[in-house]
Formats: sequence, structure tokens, C-alpha cells
Amino acid sequence: MQKKTAYSFPDEILEHVFSFIQSDKDRNAASVVCKSWYEIERWCRRKIFVGNCYAVSPTMVIRRFPDIRSIELKGKPHFADFNLVPDGWGGYVLPWISKMAGAYPWLEEIRLKRMVVTDESLELVAKSFTNLQVLVLFSCEGFSTDGLAAIAASCKNLRELDLRDSEVDDLSGHWLNHFPDTYTSLVSLNISCLGSDDVSFSALERLVGRCPNLRRLLLNREVPLDKIANLLSRAPQLIEFGTGTYAAELRSDVYSNLAEAFCNCKELKSLS
Repeated sequence: MQKKTAYSFPDEILEHVFSFIQSDKDRNAASVVCKSWYEIERWCRRKIFVGNCYAVSPTMVIRRFPDIRSIELKGKPHFADFNLVPDGWGGYVLPWISKMAGAYPWLEEIRLKRMVVTDESLELVAKSFTNLQVLVLFSCEGFSTDGLAAIAASCKNLRELDLRDSEVDDLSGHWLNHFPDTYTSLVSLNISCLGSDDVSFSALERLVGRCPNLRRLLLNREVPLDKIANLLSRAPQLIEFGTGTYAAELRSDVYSNLAEAFCNCKELKSLS
């Protein structure tokens, strides 16, 4: 009986099988089995992780994986969190965004960690990736609320915006007003790094109220308790809610409104 090999499987079947392999390590191992698997894997890879933005050039990544939908990039090393990296060290995301803008116009997710993200970078993201659904800026710096305004105005399919531990320059506290009135797709919003002057609470209340699928909302500790009650009353479907700690005595009316708002959040599972 003739021995069958991997080449006897149609490419479509192998692509379907590869779609179940989530581990980058396993995918890399599969890609070195043979030339056929290498080609199939490179064309069906949708998500990549680059642990050091200087370890490989964006041109090489694009050539290797031409059909990416999600990218995660890390810039500065971990000890940058302890101010042990000199100013001007690098970690700039603009060269990556400039290359990907032409190669990946269908990109859906961008996750950045410890990178320098300028307003120019965010404006290019907003202009180039019209189907962007996830933008995570973890411990990033170099951008302002003007860059966030560009994202809000143009990324109409955005489901997640996470600014966790980032340093954001405040040029306008009304950047949330740039979300169109027709925008309703938000599922997760983390703006815990922003002060009260960086956020228009009236715009935030309107945004929260018109997004029925919002499940996660993380704010900072400067949000007044009466504002929290208003936000929760507009989003009783929340599963996770985060804000600060409070020591001041509550007025009876604020306490009553806050208690009622929390009682209406039947699906709330995490409070921080």
C-alpha cells in the first residue's frame, strides 16, 4: 500500500487544521516541517507577537506574514517601569505603523507595551486601519488627548480601548466628544490613567449610555461619587467596574443614588 504523506492533504484542509493552533511556539514548529507547511502557515497566520521591536524589522514581518489581523509589540525592556532606561532610548512605534499602514489595511487589533506612541502615530492608525477593533496602549508614552481624539473620530468599529498605566498629555479634556453619536460598539474602556481634567464626564456619560454591549469600564480615583452613580445607571449591564477609593463622608442623596445604581447592576462580577 502506498504510504501517504502530508502533501496528500489539500491546502484548504491544512489551513483549517492550522487555524486551531493558537500557540506561536507550536505554529513556528509546524512551519519548519516542510516548505509546503511553511507556505500554508505564513498565509493563514492572523496574529503575531513581537517581544522586542528591535529584534526584527517590520519589513521582515510583513514579508513573512502577509495576512495579519492582530499584532502585539513590546518596546522598552521591563526595567523601564522603574525609570532605569535613559530618555531617548527608543521604542518608537511610528516606523512599524508606517509600514503596516500599506501592508495591513484590514488590521483589527494593535497591542503595544512600553512604546513611544506619538499623536502622529495615532492619527496614522486612525487613518489607515478603518476596521480597527482593539487598541491597547500599556505603559506607553509620547501621545496626548489629541491623538485619542483622532482614534475616537475615525475608528467606528472600536470595541476595546485600553490606556492602562500610560502617560497621556492633556491638551483637551473633550476628546471623548469625538466619538460619533452613531458609535455604539464599545465593549471595554480603560481610562484609569487619565485625570478628571482629561475626561469630559458629560461626554463619557453619553458614550456609556449608547453602548449596550459595554461590559468593562475602568476609571481613576478622581471620579466623583455622584458621577459614578450616573455612569452605572446608564450601564447596568457592566461585568467589571473599576474606580478609586474614597474616605470622605457621603451625602445621603449621593449614597441613595449610588446604592440604587449598584443594585441595578445585576451582572457585575468585579469591582475594583
